[in-house]
Amino acid sequence: MSNRVFGRVVRLLATAVAVILAVPVRAADAPDKSSPRPRVLILGDSISIGYTPLVKRDLQDVAEVFRPKENCQHTAYGLEHLDRWLGTEKWGTEKWDVIHFNWGIWDTHMLSAQNELIRDEAGFKGESHIRHTPEQYRENLTKLVDKLEKTGATLIWATTTPCLSRTGNRFADIKNLNKVADEIMRKRGIAVDDLYEFALPNAAAWQQSDKAHFNETGNERLGKQVSDSIRAALRQKQNSAASAKREGQQQGNER
Repeated sequence: MSNRVFGRVVRLLATAVAVILAVPVRAADAPDKSSPRPRVLILGDSISIGYTPLVKRDLQDVAEVFRPKENCQHTAYGLEHLDRWLGTEKWGTEKWDVIHFNWGIWDTHMLSAQNELIRDEAGFKGESHIRHTPEQYRENLTKLVDKLEKTGATLIWATTTPCLSRTGNRFADIKNLNKVADEIMRKRGIAVDDLYEFALPNAAAWQQSDKAHFNETGNERLGKQVSDSIRAALRQKQNSAASAKREGQQQGNER
C-alpha cells in the first residue's frame, strides 16, 4: 500500500471514529405521550446510565421511564441544565410522577489549579482541589431539590455509590457527601434509595476494573433495586390518589 493510500485510509478511519463519538448516547427513549402509564425521570451520572435500561425493562408494564441523553455530571452542572432535563429537551414540558435522582461522584473529582480533571491522582505533582466541598455540595443540592420539589413529582434520592479505586480520605469523600445529602432529604421528607449501602458489600464483584462503574451483574442488581424503589413510590402515589378520591366521594354523599 502506498503512503498516499495509507494516509487516506487513516483519515477516513479518523473521520468515522469522530462521527461515532459525536453521536449522543440515549439511555432511554422519550416518554410515550399517548401512554396512560405514569412517567418516571431518572437523573444521574454514568452509574445511572448503566442501570437505566434495566429499570426501563423492569417497569415497562407500569411506567414510562426516561433519562436525559447525557451524563448529568455534578451539582453545578445540574443547576445549569435541570430546567432543560425536566422539559426533556425537544419533547416539550413533561409532567413527572416520580423523579429518581443523584449527584455525587463528579462532585468529588480532584481538579488541577486550571480546573482540569486529574486522572492520575497518585502521580499528580501540582496544586489540586476537590470539585465541590461539602459546603458547596450542600448549597447546590439544596437548590436542586428546591427545583425538583416544584414539579410536584414524588422524589427519590439515590445515594452515591462507592468508588473502590479510592482509599483513605479519598474513599471517605463520597461517604461525607452522602451524609450531607441524607440530612437534606430527611429534613424534606424525601425517600432515600441507599444504593451506597446496597452496593458496598458486593462492590468488588459488581464493579468493572476501574472500580467505579458497574459490570453487567452490578447493573442488573442496581437496576432491580432502583426499580423496586420506583415501584413502591408509584404504588404509594396511586393509593394516596385512590384514598383522596374515596374521601371526596364520601364528603359529596354527606352533603
